[in-house]
Amino acid sequence: MILTIHDNNLQKVAFIDNNKQETLNFYNDKWTRYLSKASSLFEFTVFKQTIQTDVIPYQTANALNDQSFVSFVYKGRTYLFNVMTIEETEHTITCTCKDLNLELTNEYTNPFKSDQPRTFEEYCNVMGLLDFAALRIGVNEISDQRRTLEWTGQDTKLNRILSLANKFDAEVDFEVKLNANGTIKDFILNVYREHDDKHQGVGKVRSDIILKKGKNIRSIKRKIDKTDLIVNAVRPTAQGENGQEITIAGLGPWEVKNENGVVEFFQQGEMLYAPISMQKYPSAWTDSTGNRDKYTRKDITVDTKSKEMLRTQAYKELMRSAYPSVTYEIDGYVDLEIGDTAKVYNGDFYPALLLEVRVSEQTISFTKPSTNKTVFDNVRALKNKLSSGIQERWQELFEASKPYSIKLATNNGVVFKNQEGETVITPRLYKGGQPSVSSVVWSWTLGDVTTTGVNFRVSGYDVKETSNLVVSAYVDNVLVASTEVTLTNLAEPILMTIKTSNGNLFKNNLINTVLTATLWRGGKEIDTDGSQFSYIWTKTDADGVADTAWNQAHTYSSKSITITQQDVFRRAQFECAVEPI
Repeated sequence: MILTIHDNNLQKVAFIDNNKQETLNFYNDKWTRYLSKASSLFEFTVFKQTIQTDVIPYQTANALNDQSFVSFVYKGRTYLFNVMTIEETEHTITCTCKDLNLELTNEYTNPFKSDQPRTFEEYCNVMGLLDFAALRIGVNEISDQRRTLEWTGQDTKLNRILSLANKFDAEVDFEVKLNANGTIKDFILNVYREHDDKHQGVGKVRSDIILKKGKNIRSIKRKIDKTDLIVNAVRPTAQGENGQEITIAGLGPWEVKNENGVVEFFQQGEMLYAPISMQKYPSAWTDSTGNRDKYTRKDITVDTKSKEMLRTQAYKELMRSAYPSVTYEIDGYVDLEIGDTAKVYNGDFYPALLLEVRVSEQTISFTKPSTNKTVFDNVRALKNKLSSGIQERWQELFEASKPYSIKLATNNGVVFKNQEGETVITPRLYKGGQPSVSSVVWSWTLGDVTTTGVNFRVSGYDVKETSNLVVSAYVDNVLVASTEVTLTNLAEPILMTIKTSNGNLFKNNLINTVLTATLWRGGKEIDTDGSQFSYIWTKTDADGVADTAWNQAHTYSSKSITITQQDVFRRAQFECAVEPI
């Protein structure tokens, strides 16, 4: 992953690339995306190391400041972020960034009341939501719809766009395209019909992916909650232009049937009813008061002047309130996009659980994928139409097909600094999300060296910059699972200082001193015993000419060297070349 740093004019000024040695590297990154907010946050930390292209005192890391922008390309799509906060120490810079134009998130738009039905785009134009943000509408699935709407308070431009989409029963996302030099080429607002049984909304239907416990999710927990009041009758009202009450009375016949052809919702007079909900969750335990009294009623007020919109909002409220809340907590990360829908299968429930889920939030780390997380919303239980015999056979096949997986634990992480420290990596083998009881042989491959053992000890000295450790599990001499972990070393530059035990000025040819080469990194002296680096000394005489004979006599490595009158005639300069062993 390459992060591009832009200046306040969006010109490219630097790059952060973990795959190259000559650039800055990043870690502790977390990219969180939200469907409901149509936005995302990106956090990362950069080690302020000096790179070859730096010209002292300038460091490339200084390009990250409160005027910067950061961009990257993910799955062919460009994401551009504004650096919002910076936390800096002597060695690191941590940035928190937010996508979208600052004008959208910081500038306010005033209350507005439309005197006529308008389209989504017309509202954007008349309220100035697009003019100054270099924004245009791309996909627009609701271009044919017109509504008369009102906002009584101030909103940021982003919140007004989200509110406008909600009033049009729509969803939005933003897309940015950059020129080759990093400046804005296109900033697009896409508008989709709200996600329901007939429309996808943001994202795609991923029929190619089935989520299974033990394969790409860890567990599913179902919770049925009747704590909130079950409502199976709604009377909606609104206020007209002159303050009069508006109801849905007088609208034409209306009903909604379920998949079995049974009426699930209908209108009568000023009310909407949910008869199936009433039969399951009646407000009275006897029939003595008549069928109608068994409905639990709720009165709601809607901000609209349209009878049709009033009924639509009442229907939405009734659908939300007619049945207990059923939530599913799904633990795991799946490589889906925001808004995507996919099916979930879990054979640990009986009958087996079949769900349709939608990605509503996602957390991604490019340097530590094990922390990735997907949050699902719009969870809908699908009808399981398999017979009991087929169901049992399916369960058997599914159990047999559960894959092995490996989870790794460390006692000191996988990021080293200045090749110091060590960590012990311990593996565990799982089958279908449960710990495996099989006898397993562990294989570890780091570079060209492969070993076996129940765990693996890594020294920071063995990691130069980044190294991939491959962990493989064998059961009955058969490879059943393999995974990789990236080991990273964050190296500060090494500085050398030559110390002399008796100064560097002498009289009357009385010369005797010891020169010692000391190496420093991160404010601490390293290689104090001279075992990690070679030290080769060279001499230049008073005329600036290399002393070939002296240099040939001192081709051996020595951290310290004694200088006497035999080594100096009038004046001499001694230098030390240091190389890692």
